[in-house]
Amino acid sequence: MRVIIAVAHGGIYSGGAHQALYALRGLKRAGVEVMAVWGPDVDGDPHGLDRLKDLDISLEIIPMNDTLNLSTLKQFRKILNEFKPDVVECFKSGAQYHALFGGIGLNQHAIIFYRGISRNMDVWQGLKYRLRRVDRIIANCEDLKWIMSKTGKIPPEKIDFVHGEFDPAFSNPDSVDGSGFRNELNIPEDVMLITQLGNWSEWRGQGVTLKAAAILKEKGYRFHLLFCGRETDKLRDQVDNLALSDVVTLSLYRRDPERVLKATNIAVNASTSHESLPGSLINIIAMGIPAIASDVPGSNMIVRDGVNGYIIQPGDSDLLAQSLMKLLNMDESKLNEMSKAARQRALDLFSSDIRTSCRLKVYERAIEHRRQ
Repeated sequence: MRVIIAVAHGGIYSGGAHQALYALRGLKRAGVEVMAVWGPDVDGDPHGLDRLKDLDISLEIIPMNDTLNLSTLKQFRKILNEFKPDVVECFKSGAQYHALFGGIGLNQHAIIFYRGISRNMDVWQGLKYRLRRVDRIIANCEDLKWIMSKTGKIPPEKIDFVHGEFDPAFSNPDSVDGSGFRNELNIPEDVMLITQLGNWSEWRGQGVTLKAAAILKEKGYRFHLLFCGRETDKLRDQVDNLALSDVVTLSLYRRDPERVLKATNIAVNASTSHESLPGSLINIIAMGIPAIASDVPGSNMIVRDGVNGYIIQPGDSDLLAQSLMKLLNMDESKLNEMSKAARQRALDLFSSDIRTSCRLKVYERAIEHRRQ
């Protein structure tokens, strides 16, 4: 089987791109001939895709995120003609449009759309996903499949769900060196570090986490709160207004999330909407970090309340503070139990090797649909 994974924009730690990287690794290990067609990453080096390049597979960089013109369509079409894939799986809208329009008349390969965001679909999105040329759709959790069927009017039988994944070879707490990380960011070594991964957004709930931190500080807890992601500096005014500048660090966008998590004691995902089986949460538990997560689609599959963390209602800073207090007050042996349960949950459900077998079954269904 020959497969192209197409991703519209290139930041490896930007949502679907991260999952696509893991999918490529798993497929290659399974003996599938894979190629990556990626959008450029403007946040790092000229292509910013070091881990992708390390896979030693065919790679083409095409500006697909905000650009749909004759030149990029010709590039994509040339790749299709030369590589002759059986399947093209598309992450993000730009890649979907290039696969549809760049491949007009080339009907020998199946097209699969991946979706990993829980916002309701508008009329145009529903129409795009219902196109006959789209052979299958992958949703990253059962709840998202329901949302797509209801709001996009997509036939449920067209949608498969394949959970998000992680690569055990990279997200392994025993092989990641986090020494010196706290010192780099002037974070005290003798306090519990609470980390929230994710680019700044109104719906990611960083403001909710800050309000919870203010409650912890008022009650006299010793801790430090770290935000890692693009544009977290937009939180600066809120940090100052809540008098939290001495216990909060706003980090620049980083390419070493495993190292960040190695230095972390507790992780938070406080998203209020849009998220679906958050990939950052999977990487968090894979590193054996107890997590507190908002009850958005898929989160309760990752975090088992009271076992490897806690599930809270979205937007509830008081409940988030209470859950953080439980973990901060927890004795070391119980916290270690939660850590082990987190790692085991990741291995049992989200290992890339397990997910690859599910993905290949979807590919086979898509190929059969295309033949018919």
